[in-house]
Amino acid sequence: MTPQNRPFQSCVYLTGLTLRRLLKSRQTVVSLLLLGFAVLAVIAWSLRRERTPEEFVQQILLPVHILFLLPIFCLCYGAASVSGDREEQTLVYLLVTPSPRPLIYWGKYQAALLLSLAWTMGSLAILCRVAGSAGWESLRRFWPAILLATLAYVSLFHLLSVIFRRATMIALVYTLLLETALGIMPGIVKRVTISFYTRCLVFEAGESLGIGPAGGQSPALFLPVSGQTAIVVLIAVAATFFLAGMWHFCRREYG
Repeated sequence: MTPQNRPFQSCVYLTGLTLRRLLKSRQTVVSLLLLGFAVLAVIAWSLRRERTPEEFVQQILLPVHILFLLPIFCLCYGAASVSGDREEQTLVYLLVTPSPRPLIYWGKYQAALLLSLAWTMGSLAILCRVAGSAGWESLRRFWPAILLATLAYVSLFHLLSVIFRRATMIALVYTLLLETALGIMPGIVKRVTISFYTRCLVFEAGESLGIGPAGGQSPALFLPVSGQTAIVVLIAVAATFFLAGMWHFCRREYG
């Protein structure tokens, strides 16, 4: 191993170490419980009668997975990646190692993203499998929206983890209050939320199934953007939050 490769080797080791620490944390227990309750709810929902893909999207995918489970899974790992080390007072020891700060940040971000993707995409597959044929049709159509939303949420929550010691609480307030409150408001104010662009992708992908805004909101009130615009925004948001988090992590002095 040449000296030039040692920082990258340490980054890989840090990613694996962070993966193990996050996987053994209480966040995993919370995620398992939430997924278990969601699976039971979908089983009860699917047993009543034959369901359609439109019903699955409007009654399960949007309210249960996209608006609740997805951000919570990302919150559990994205917000705890750096702030967990700060609470345990191990971050300072990590920063005095020869590893460059950008690689430390990348290693921790990578671990949080991998675990979050495993939960968001895995839970989507499980719920679709439990829901039957209606669920499998939804999995085929809507997995790209879940993937991009996960990327954006993890980047945001990882940035919060770098800035705030109690990042999990702040991220929880953002998820349950800000995203929920703004998401039901008419007009363009909801466009500051990640869930809005995720729903726009779902509505466009499910247009042939008659899927659109629910809860009495017409397209004229929801004011959706095109799927291409939603993709660009989610990628740009993820990249911006990632770079902002790296910049802040490299400049800040942690004590």
